[in-house]
Amino acid sequence: MGFCRINEKPSRREFGLFVLFFFGMNLLCSIKSYSEGVHMTHLSTGQKLIISEDKSLPVATLYAVGRYGYVWDTPELEGLTSLVGNMLLRGTTTRSREQIRDELDQLGADIDVSVGAEGVQVFGQTLTRNLDKFLEIFSDVILHPKFDVKELEKEKRETIADLREMRENDQSLVKYFFKRALFEGHPYAFNSEGRESTIKKMTREKMVSHYKTYFVRDNFFFAAAGDMDSQKISQKLSHHFKEMAAGRAAAFRYPKLKSWKGKKILLIDKPARTQTQIIIGHYGIDIHHPQFFPLMVANNAFGGGFTSTLMQEVRVKRGWSYGAYSWFSPGKAPGEFAMWVFPAEKDTIETLKLVLSLYKEYVKKGVTKDEFERSKSNLINEFSFKIDTARKRIGQWVAIELMGLPSDYLDTYQDRIRKVTLDEAREAIQMLSNPDDLQITMVCTAKNLKARLNELSDKIGIKIKKYNDD
Repeated sequence: MGFCRINEKPSRREFGLFVLFFFGMNLLCSIKSYSEGVHMTHLSTGQKLIISEDKSLPVATLYAVGRYGYVWDTPELEGLTSLVGNMLLRGTTTRSREQIRDELDQLGADIDVSVGAEGVQVFGQTLTRNLDKFLEIFSDVILHPKFDVKELEKEKRETIADLREMRENDQSLVKYFFKRALFEGHPYAFNSEGRESTIKKMTREKMVSHYKTYFVRDNFFFAAAGDMDSQKISQKLSHHFKEMAAGRAAAFRYPKLKSWKGKKILLIDKPARTQTQIIIGHYGIDIHHPQFFPLMVANNAFGGGFTSTLMQEVRVKRGWSYGAYSWFSPGKAPGEFAMWVFPAEKDTIETLKLVLSLYKEYVKKGVTKDEFERSKSNLINEFSFKIDTARKRIGQWVAIELMGLPSDYLDTYQDRIRKVTLDEAREAIQMLSNPDDLQITMVCTAKNLKARLNELSDKIGIKIKKYNDD
């Protein structure tokens, strides 16, 4: 996995995810261009502003970014951060939800809110000529949410409907339960949108309390990209956000991960499935781990793209799954390492055995010199496409700021990959991979696989637990 990809327009459900599938591309640009045109300054309120100017199109993009995310939720109120974020667009003290939509439509603009594990982002874009009017709406949405009770009930119903819909999506379901099982008792197990039982508990009072705690000056910074002048946008944002409440930045201490021993299978039982979704993995690393780059190069060779070991062995040679991938998702605390395949039901057991065998072989022997060099080349070449617009560059800077990475991260990214040696990659595999202690999560029709899974369990010591998804 590589850190440097942020969606140009973040989705509602995910922000700053660090799960990437790498495909080699063949374009290079000069290192000095990565930070060229990016400026750091501060508003009169003291908040940081990151700006990337680009006069090629008459479009302005703005970000207001909170230094907290859904891992700050409590188990009893899982999904609260996302619900508060969604409520920003459901009306302010001066504009109804419909008025916000109508005014944005008239400007040809849009505003979205995205909540990730460790960051909340209010994102907006508009034609530069409409920037002043847009800022009135943008700041109003952030500073004056009404948290109307009727709108809250509508949002809760829509969120619950989304959660129920997710249960019909096997791919979403396997990811959801994999993290639930692997990170049990840790906030990384949370779902950004919460659970049906927790959403029902949300009240206006809890919304307001959450908002007052986190939507404060010291907890937010800003970013802007596009056709604008650095000094002017700084002045405009200072004016519009001067009344943002003062307050300390959010503090959060990650709990320790529970010890994990052995291989465990969690079956998510769904009727009449002809395909099985499988995710296999264990604890990974945090974003500041000293072996981040060696592990990224190694993992890219193992499961990062079409030429990777997993894809070649599972799809190309045997045709058991249309795709076969691996990734690691580092955050401020160690995230997961995972492998994902989705074979036909008839090929499920053989595919599972193969992936376990390939992973064990990967840990034992590492990657070959050819695989290593190809992986490095792919990562270096495709990096340019992550920063080829002002909006992409500023998205990277937002992630860098949120994660506390060094300011020269983009400028040194390719060089740090180039400097990784084959021995370093193999050492990272040995130190950070764990083929013996694995969480295996499967969405399948359990009765059709039970006998063969029990047989497999007896042979390699896997504990099987069934979850009946009613």
